[in-house]
Amino acid sequence: MPPLKELHYFDHLYCKGTRSWSRWHIKQGVSRLLRQFLLNNENNVDFAYVRYLVNIVTEPMFSEFWYEQIFQRPAAKGKVLGDITPEYCGIGDEGIAYVRHLLGDVKIIWLVRDPLDRAQSQIRMNAERRGLSEEASLQEWLELAESQDVLSRGDYENYIPKWERAFGKEGILFLPFKWIITQPEQLLQAVETFIGVEAWGGYPAPEKKIHPTRSYQLPEQVTAYLSERLQNQYQFLSARFDADFVNQI
Repeated sequence: MPPLKELHYFDHLYCKGTRSWSRWHIKQGVSRLLRQFLLNNENNVDFAYVRYLVNIVTEPMFSEFWYEQIFQRPAAKGKVLGDITPEYCGIGDEGIAYVRHLLGDVKIIWLVRDPLDRAQSQIRMNAERRGLSEEASLQEWLELAESQDVLSRGDYENYIPKWERAFGKEGILFLPFKWIITQPEQLLQAVETFIGVEAWGGYPAPEKKIHPTRSYQLPEQVTAYLSERLQNQYQFLSARFDADFVNQI
């Protein structure tokens, strides 16, 4: 895996909204990695690794050459390669066709989360980033709930069929989100099997929550609004997956 999570390559190209912050995201992430690396290795600096990180933030960014270079570290040779970027789900038919053209018959791993839980979690994250307090007005909370990213990123009804048409049902591993909490090792084993790597039992603390979000209590009106808007997503998931899977999202 690249040292930087969420490369945003494909959504930068095919989602206009991403372009306003994708470079900032990459540069912030690389700056953080450089600081940590130099702090931990001040007496034994690997300048080749420093050069590799600097190249990630060197223009032109978001070209095919740029994306390929990120996966060409010596440590990646002979390994299965991967990119974790949730926003790829919404790149549309043209973007999906480009993924297929550039990467070939890749394997897609898709975590499916309860639509309401996912939307509420994103609202809490956005509220925390804005410095909102629980005493914020109902209008402020509703503005967050009505934002395009909150409603679109969990649009399984629209996204899943597009990816299945391009990669087939056998090319996508759908995993229920609650497995992260209830059976994280089984989730990791499912991924290992799907991508064809040897099983490994050395994951450190797979049950540990890494990025906790502030536990805002959302207004009931916001929850009711989201519940109504997301009914079609529940209907799609119930039709596409069996009841056991849906109960664990």
